[in-house]
Amino acid sequence: MPAIRRVLSVSAALFVLALLATSANGVEFSAPSFAESHVTHDSLVTDFEDNLAFKSPLANFPGLSAPLSAHHANTLRGASKKADIGPPTVKFLHGVASGDPLANAVIIWTRVTPVSGRAPVAVVQYQVATDASFKSIVKRGAVITSDDIGHSVKVDVQGLNPATTYYYRFMVHNEVSPIGRTKTLVGNTSDLASLNLAVVSCANMPHGYFHAYDAIAKRNDVVVVLGLGDYIYEYDVSGYPLVGGTLPASLISTITDYRMRYAQYKSDPQLQLLHAQKPWIVVWDDHEFADNAWIGGAVNKDDARDGPWSARKLAAMRAFHENIPIRPPHAYGDKYHVYRSFQIGNLVDLLMLDTRMDGRMQQDTGDRATRELMGAEQEQWLHSNLKSSKAKWRIIGNQMMFATLPEKVRQSRLLINPALFPPGFPAAAAADLKSSDTWNGYPKPRKALLDVLSQNKINNTVMLTGDFHGSVASDIPADGSGIPKPNAPSVMTEFVGPSITSASPAQDSAILNKYAKPLVAMVSPSAKWVDLYRHGYMFVAVTPAKVRAEYNYVRSVKSLDGGATTAVAVLETASEANRITAVQS
Repeated sequence: MPAIRRVLSVSAALFVLALLATSANGVEFSAPSFAESHVTHDSLVTDFEDNLAFKSPLANFPGLSAPLSAHHANTLRGASKKADIGPPTVKFLHGVASGDPLANAVIIWTRVTPVSGRAPVAVVQYQVATDASFKSIVKRGAVITSDDIGHSVKVDVQGLNPATTYYYRFMVHNEVSPIGRTKTLVGNTSDLASLNLAVVSCANMPHGYFHAYDAIAKRNDVVVVLGLGDYIYEYDVSGYPLVGGTLPASLISTITDYRMRYAQYKSDPQLQLLHAQKPWIVVWDDHEFADNAWIGGAVNKDDARDGPWSARKLAAMRAFHENIPIRPPHAYGDKYHVYRSFQIGNLVDLLMLDTRMDGRMQQDTGDRATRELMGAEQEQWLHSNLKSSKAKWRIIGNQMMFATLPEKVRQSRLLINPALFPPGFPAAAAADLKSSDTWNGYPKPRKALLDVLSQNKINNTVMLTGDFHGSVASDIPADGSGIPKPNAPSVMTEFVGPSITSASPAQDSAILNKYAKPLVAMVSPSAKWVDLYRHGYMFVAVTPAKVRAEYNYVRSVKSLDGGATTAVAVLETASEANRITAVQS
């Protein structure tokens, strides 16, 4: 039996990473309701994979779809539609979400919670309209969900119009979900004067309030939210030192654990609000799996405690796909493929990378010169897309810092000379410069990307980065150093964004930030903006003339009333400059 099938046979709950072919969508009908439609329970059972959470993401492993349990199918087959009218059997406790918008389609998501153990299987209706009052409904349909997939619901709603705002909701019996709002992209070749993005990463719930999510949700100028990973954290009470707050009691490792952690995060009202207001485009990083994960393990991997890594990885992937509105393309072999591209008019080609689980070798081990960061197919895909792009700008969504960092630092802490500190201040500063866990720790693929940009004279490339928990905006020289030179000019710009809440490199301390910032400037002279202690998000405005990155910080993630948000720094890179051309702070 192939290894992947042995893993999946361990538990019915681990049948697969669920999701997706782009042609799938719910069983649609034109009648005012499911009860009045021609659709039967039998037809929903037959087409249960129209809920994308049941589907396999692997084109060459179609047998890996999550089956609808036979007893659930039998419960529904032949059931009267009148059974769908009555007291609520579920609640919508985790909100709604949309993601991976295209010019003619978008994924919509929700999760239902059975009431008092009722409804282990449910028929969920959805509606999509052009108005918030749902007087102009353009799509209606229904799908099945069950405890086989954690009661998740994912529908690829197709046949939509480009650049159009839509409203959507879900219903089970008389219970109605919150209303979500989403928007399709412009056509692939359409002229586009501007595109506004919000960029988020690293949201550790025990570390503080998600004020940045709330601030983005209330902006009317954000079209899409880019999530660059660490949407959840897997830690227990001993796993992650934090400044204030508490941590869950246990490390998560099973499909049930991961589902519960997503449910915990998705119960947050600020996260729910942002999901309901904006479509997201998301990739994972390490904490959706385990700390500093790579394809073969993680730094805190303990098979005796957590079970085999292969099963844990599969459980984490499965939960991610159940809970994130993502439309991944097909994968190669047994690689789980979330890197993908979006063509947004003639203005932006957006390339979302997976530098975590697709072919990544363990950091800080083996021969550094040959260490691989991503699979060969992904690297070829990235280079090919950059070379063939006809858009005005190429934007890379990326998990790990690309700008120069020192090669040898303590794995999770940079020890700073005590003489740099004011009297009485701790000598060991937690400036989280994990160079082995950045592109610097993988010099071969880093140089290959720089060579592609330099040798092919590819201009207007901007990298947006998460993971670091601090803000660093840098020019990236062609030779990979921190200093642009006449024979090695800057070939792209990188904007590294702050964390939503996760402890910053300066441990949320303005004083420590004051003393740590010069160290970053010392090892990376091309850094034009550095902030190592505040939390928030990046607002990125793209026009044909320039890309403008605005660093927005909340007052405090530690207090409920700390959500006041300020744009502290604005940096611009002009078209064809390949470097930061303006700084306002």
